[in-house]
Amino acid sequence: MQTGQVLTHVDASVDTGRARRAALVLLTALSALNHLDRQLIAIVLEPIRAEFALSDIQLGLLSGLAFAALYTTLGIPASLWVVRHSRVGLVSLSAIVWGMMTALTGAAQSFAHLLLARVGVGIGEAGFLPASHAIVSALYQTGKRATALAVVSAGVNVGIFLAFLVGGVVAQFYGWRTAFFLSGAVTVTTALLFRFMVAEPEGDRAEPGSVAAGAMSTLSDTARRIFTDPVLRHVTLGALLSSMVAYGALTWLPSFLLRSHGFSLTGAGTYLALVIGIGGGLGTWAGGYYSDRLGARDIRWSLWLIALVLLATKPFTVGFFLVEASWLALILFLLPAMTSAIFVGPSISTLHERVPPMVRPVASAIFLFLTSFIGIGLSPIVVGALSQWVFASAGEESLRYALVVLQLLGVLGAVHFWLAGRALKAG
Repeated sequence: MQTGQVLTHVDASVDTGRARRAALVLLTALSALNHLDRQLIAIVLEPIRAEFALSDIQLGLLSGLAFAALYTTLGIPASLWVVRHSRVGLVSLSAIVWGMMTALTGAAQSFAHLLLARVGVGIGEAGFLPASHAIVSALYQTGKRATALAVVSAGVNVGIFLAFLVGGVVAQFYGWRTAFFLSGAVTVTTALLFRFMVAEPEGDRAEPGSVAAGAMSTLSDTARRIFTDPVLRHVTLGALLSSMVAYGALTWLPSFLLRSHGFSLTGAGTYLALVIGIGGGLGTWAGGYYSDRLGARDIRWSLWLIALVLLATKPFTVGFFLVEASWLALILFLLPAMTSAIFVGPSISTLHERVPPMVRPVASAIFLFLTSFIGIGLSPIVVGALSQWVFASAGEESLRYALVVLQLLGVLGAVHFWLAGRALKAG
């Protein structure tokens, strides 16, 4: 097979099946690096706090809004562009930019430099998800799409595994700057590999001058479709609240283990890498797989499954943050760590099932703007503010109670997934 010819028409041929799998593997690898570069800062927040004498609010700004501000806003124009242009090209360019900015994070000499580098990472990552989701949806049909999207989404957990384990080890023995240099270099290399091995999938896109390209691909029409469809409205709200809980906790988990349980960087990184990286990856994949399986019997259960899992694991999460015994806390967190991102694959799959194929990148961008701006951008700052202001009297334990308060939003997220399932027709 020649360079640039990995992707072809979706048909029954063996070569096309291999092409789809090869594309899925490479997209999953980039998804992993996407979250490695994004979440690496979480494991090194404490060394950065010590070096630059930062407050919890500044750390929340650095790990959240600085990244999310342009990441979420630029995702929309990027998705509008990719409706008619190369999705593969945008994925590659995005990865090169965010990889370079990740490396520059390691060269920062002040809080302002760190903020600018994080903004740059957000700019680079803005085009990745809308374009990658569109590629997967072009290659995989109904009944297999949620599973395929969940595979790519499981790359998130692989990236978290690398960020916590490799990042923790490298940061402790070679310094936090080296971790950023290494991560950025690997991302740029993988982006170039993707660009020269993967060709643009044919079909499933708007033609210039068509009615779809002139009307349905517009931002307002696509947004109106999402918010007037009760299923998509509840899925979006459920994912927004669930993302806020997941990303807010993820950002502060290493600091919580260091402050409240006396872990080292390598100890916290190893534990979180195993339970969130490996366990969470399996849970994310299982969420998409069983959503497809149950949805084939009764479409409502493709979303009801998510609601039930999120509700069932909530007491374990609250217990993890409140118990004093470290051994018991680590055990309680096992199940929540595996299921915190279970909603991702089924949410995107439901979104792509209910909008025209040519505007899927735009729909993804709107969806990600809402879930990421609040989940990634605001949630870490909210937790930091609760820790610094509301629970300041608890001292080093203030973060513990701030993270418990955050979990209450997860219950509302589960309710919205249940309502979204009810709005689907049984079948």
